[in-house]
Amino acid sequence: MLKNLPVKTGCLILAMIFLQGCAIVILPSLKPRKSPLEEVVLEEPRGWFTRDKVLLLDISGVLTAGKTGGIFGSSHNTVDELKEALRKAESDPRIRAVVLRIDTPGGGVTASDIIYREIREFRERTGKPVIAQMMGMAASGGVYISMAADRIYAHPTTLTGNIGVISVFPRLEGLAGKIGMDVRVIKSGDKKDIGSMWRDFTPEERRILQSVIDEYYGKFLEVVLESRGNAGSSRLREIADGRVLTAWQALEAGLIDGVCYLPESIEKAKEESGISDSVVVTYKRRHEYRENIYSLHGSEAPSARTQIGLFNVDAGGVSMDTTPRFMYLWAP
Repeated sequence: MLKNLPVKTGCLILAMIFLQGCAIVILPSLKPRKSPLEEVVLEEPRGWFTRDKVLLLDISGVLTAGKTGGIFGSSHNTVDELKEALRKAESDPRIRAVVLRIDTPGGGVTASDIIYREIREFRERTGKPVIAQMMGMAASGGVYISMAADRIYAHPTTLTGNIGVISVFPRLEGLAGKIGMDVRVIKSGDKKDIGSMWRDFTPEERRILQSVIDEYYGKFLEVVLESRGNAGSSRLREIADGRVLTAWQALEAGLIDGVCYLPESIEKAKEESGISDSVVVTYKRRHEYRENIYSLHGSEAPSARTQIGLFNVDAGGVSMDTTPRFMYLWAP
């Protein structure tokens, strides 16, 4: 694909990459300030004297464990946002259950694993049931984090699955040659620049990188099989090849517990916690507005925006970034 790029375009890409070292100074007063989470009621109870609550939390966008940013935008730290919300929920005895509204193509291997662990430990510490409700998409890392819930339900039109690992290594060797550019590297060992965009892999380097992918994939599959109680493990192993699944296909494979709409998942959360009625609440930050259970988080959702030099490039999750990364992400 890069071979067909016009020379001017190639020069622009290279210039963007080499601007990586430029420093940008942003005055503190221009940075957005993060306010504490505040509770907001989404649905009132049916009865008059109900004090119990069901908490609805969003996990949406590309899952991240760090914050990237630049002069044209930034993405939130999914791990940080969830940890803060779970800590607040743990301190409120009136919250009897949590519903996770998941709409994500996945994200970083580390981010997915931390989120999974935080949800699982929250359940173990508090005894409060956690229901995962997959919405439009819960692929790859979205599946991984869902496995930490007590029950997993999908919307009738959910797209899920895509169990696996991906890492993309751009190669600019041919483009650099076309514009008369050469890159010289001084390194301490022959594999120090493994995955470099300026040359192809050696056979040994490919085997090394594949071994990393295989180990991360093994952990993913282990999490799925453990969560699903190894029930129908042969079928689960069969669909764990990166394919995407509809809600009904996921149910048939034993990946989820049922297919329903969000209000039904909230009712199931009440049943799991042993209550018949509750207030439905969520958390927001100051100046955000959420009116009902389908309202999105008011701040910018975690995105695939990646910074290259001075620019953020949104490429649906995988972008031409100079930093190698391994992802539980659906990135066609």
